[in-house]
Amino acid sequence: MSADSLVPVDKGVLYSSPPPLPGAPGVVPTYPERCKTIDYQYDLVPAVICAMYLVFGVVYSLFGYRCFKAVMFLTGFIFGSVIIYMICIQDKLLPPYVNAGMALSAGLLLGLITMLVQYVGLFMTGFHTGLFVAIASLATAEQVSHPPTLLTTAGTLLGCGLLFAVLNLQWPKALTVMGTSVYGGAILAGALDYFVEKLIMVRWVWDRITLRQSGQPCWFSWIILSIWPGMVVFGLITQFAITGRGIYHQQLVTVKHQNRHANMPRVRTREQRAELRQKKYRYLYQVRTAHGDVISQNYVQALQRKVIGGGGGESSTLQSDATHLTILPETTAVHLAGLTDDEIQLDLHYR
Repeated sequence: MSADSLVPVDKGVLYSSPPPLPGAPGVVPTYPERCKTIDYQYDLVPAVICAMYLVFGVVYSLFGYRCFKAVMFLTGFIFGSVIIYMICIQDKLLPPYVNAGMALSAGLLLGLITMLVQYVGLFMTGFHTGLFVAIASLATAEQVSHPPTLLTTAGTLLGCGLLFAVLNLQWPKALTVMGTSVYGGAILAGALDYFVEKLIMVRWVWDRITLRQSGQPCWFSWIILSIWPGMVVFGLITQFAITGRGIYHQQLVTVKHQNRHANMPRVRTREQRAELRQKKYRYLYQVRTAHGDVISQNYVQALQRKVIGGGGGESSTLQSDATHLTILPETTAVHLAGLTDDEIQLDLHYR
C-alpha cells in the first residue's frame, strides 16, 4: 500500500506555485487593499522623469505658445525617444543602456527638427492633440457602449491625429494653444498618478484603448484623471488671455527678417549724415542769397561793381557763380556736422 493511497494528495496543487502576494511586483492589488494605502517607495529613475514631466506639464499648459521653440523641441524629443525605445525593447537584443542611448539620440534629432522646421513642429503638435482627443473619446465611449474593435481603435487614433495635424497647420495659433494645453494636462495628470498610485490610472486608460480587462480604479484615481480636463480649461484661459496675447510666431520670423534688412540703409545714412547736412546747408544758403540776404547781397553787389569796372561781359557768369557756388570753410562744415535740421535753420537765420 502506497502513501498516495493513504493520504489523497492533489498533485495539481502540490506542484503548482503559491499564489502571489498582493504587494508583489507585477500584481495589481484588489480594490479595497490598493485604495487603503499609498506606496511611497519610488524608484529613482521613474521618479526623476515624472518630476521633470510635472514641470513640463506646467510649461506646456500655461506657457505653451509663448515658449514656442522649447515646446516644439520637447514634443519632438518625447515622441522620438518613446517610439524608438518601445521598438528597441521588443526584441531585447541590446543591453538597456544601448536602448536608452539610441532612444535619446533619436529624440534629440527629432526634437531639433521640430524646433528648427516650423511646419514639422506644428504638424507634430497637432498630431499629439488628435491622439489625446481620440484616447479620451475612446475611453469615454467604452464606458457608455460596447467596446470597439482594435481596427476601429487604430483608425480613430490615426484619423484624429492626422486631422488635428492638418488643422494645426491651417490655424497655427489657436490649435497650438489648444494642443499644448491638452498635452500639458495629460502629462501632468500622468506624472501625478505615478506619485499617488504608481500609474494605475494610466494603465486603466491604456487598457480601454487596447481592449483589455482591468479592475476599477479607486475614488481618488478619478480626481487625478479630472486634473487633465481641468488643466486644459485653465491653460486655454491663461494662454489666450495672458501669456499668448499679442504674440504670433509667424510674424516674429517676418519682423526679424525685415529688421535685419532695414538696419543696412540706416548704417549708410549715418555714414553720409555729415555730407547730407553740408548739401542741405549749401542749398539753404544759396536760397537765402538769391532772395536777399543782406550780407550775401552786399558781397555780390561788390563783386558786380568790381566786374563792371573791369568789364561787363562776365557779369552774369560771376553772378551765377557767386550765387550758386558756395564752398563751406572746414570749421563751418565740422560745426554743422553735429547739428540737426532745426539747428541748421536757426544757425542760418542768425548768420
